[in-house]
Amino acid sequence: MLSCSSPILPETWTNSNQLMLSLLAPPENLNPEYFSSLLNQYGPVQQVKILNKSLMDFKVFVEMGNSEAAKLAKQFLDQLSSNFIKCSYYHDEKQFQTGSQNNCSFESIGDSTMSSQKCQYQTSLNEIVYEDDYKPSSIKTLPLNKKIIKSSQLIQPTQTLCISGIKGNEIDAKKLYNIFSNFGNIDKILLIKIKNFAFVKYLKNDNAQFVFQNCQKLEFFDSSISISYASEDSIDKLIGLDTLYQEQDYYIGSEDTDRFNCNNKMILLPPSQVLHISNLKKVSSNTETMWDVFSEFGVVQAVKVLNTQFKFMCLIKMETLKQALEVMALMHNEEIDNRNVQISFTKAKI
Repeated sequence: MLSCSSPILPETWTNSNQLMLSLLAPPENLNPEYFSSLLNQYGPVQQVKILNKSLMDFKVFVEMGNSEAAKLAKQFLDQLSSNFIKCSYYHDEKQFQTGSQNNCSFESIGDSTMSSQKCQYQTSLNEIVYEDDYKPSSIKTLPLNKKIIKSSQLIQPTQTLCISGIKGNEIDAKKLYNIFSNFGNIDKILLIKIKNFAFVKYLKNDNAQFVFQNCQKLEFFDSSISISYASEDSIDKLIGLDTLYQEQDYYIGSEDTDRFNCNNKMILLPPSQVLHISNLKKVSSNTETMWDVFSEFGVVQAVKVLNTQFKFMCLIKMETLKQALEVMALMHNEEIDNRNVQISFTKAKI
């Protein structure tokens, strides 16, 4: 009897160099070159075949040069498993016919069919899936005669991050910018709301590394995020695919909106319940006003006024980090008494 709750899979399946990608409602102009470019940073890509190209059933077969390259590619794709691409190891007794692997020359599948019991191991489902006979309806092959990037043991940090798990109608690219610009100047942000993830590209690698290390599992609105590195051209590859995003989901940073002066040393602080509110008017910089304004976003536990002769600032402490992040998203650079206030994280205590 087969138990689908705890399958015991042959070791050769999970050590396979072959992957099957399934996309739900993808843009129309995806092609083999896109997937090759996306995955060859993790090792040599031997072949890419688009097996079916329909709105609800878009399947792509990818053969990496070795099992280690496939493992690294799958680790990357699994970060998007609930969003853009579902990835599983592919195993079938009747392998696709390929040309010589030495010169990376490949032939078309033709009209051949797969086995009637195609077995996939998908980590998100943790079960064996049996499917009916499946005939490729639209087939493209990708001969690779370009430079092959060798597989590396570790995925190298990049300036671009993939932030998965973003949910909620309140979120747009500007609100993500309000949060993540605290950790470095941002080049651009692209939010793919229908797939619940965003790409955030920083101007410096160090800033992306800080976010990767300090912002995992943050919660705000309906989101609980996880963060992984992405290729530097991830945003550029999706720009123009307007079926995936709306105008408010794409944000480009500039010197006018940068939080940090590039000539000064950056002091980066992790997210905190205590927020620093600056650029206030004198009439606004008092406990009563701060309490009234920010109580709309949660429970304000404490307020501390930091006024000087010429500068008017306050600290506020929200009840939870989630509430503090939502205040940051909604109120940074918004008006209080007709002046745009600046909000940042701080290590100060109240």
